[in-house]
Amino acid sequence: MANRVLLGNRTTGGYGLYISEPGNDVLDCAKANLSFWTDSGETGTTFVSKGIHQTVPFSGGTGTTAPTTLATVALSSGATASQSHANLGADTFVLSSRADTDGTASASTFSKGAFSSSLSGTGFTLNSEGTGATFTVAVFKKLSSSGLY
Repeated sequence: MANRVLLGNRTTGGYGLYISEPGNDVLDCAKANLSFWTDSGETGTTFVSKGIHQTVPFSGGTGTTAPTTLATVALSSGATASQSHANLGADTFVLSSRADTDGTASASTFSKGAFSSSLSGTGFTLNSEGTGATFTVAVFKKLSSSGLY
């Protein structure tokens, strides 16, 4: 039976609380097989990168640099943009929102939006649907369907 919970120092990750997915040993499994973890390796206050619905970083997160967990993507009508992010496993989903860049958003200014395609463990393609706009994008790690704990 695999060790599933660790409170202490993990070989890779440092001190924290770690919970692995069923069948994975929390002591040495890949980050993609952890359903929850915290560690002391990041600083800052404007990000959420750990926990059940962890935000997958686009960049940063080393030393005293907080990871960048939001991306701003400008798309013209019918355009696409490839985006890369940290590899925390293939089970991710993308959330995009049209940015209100001038502070005058109203219900009449929002026409369609963007959708993601070609999702992988390290990136995705953002596709414009309707008129062009600037979008704020976040990538989240999905919950495991076997994470009944």
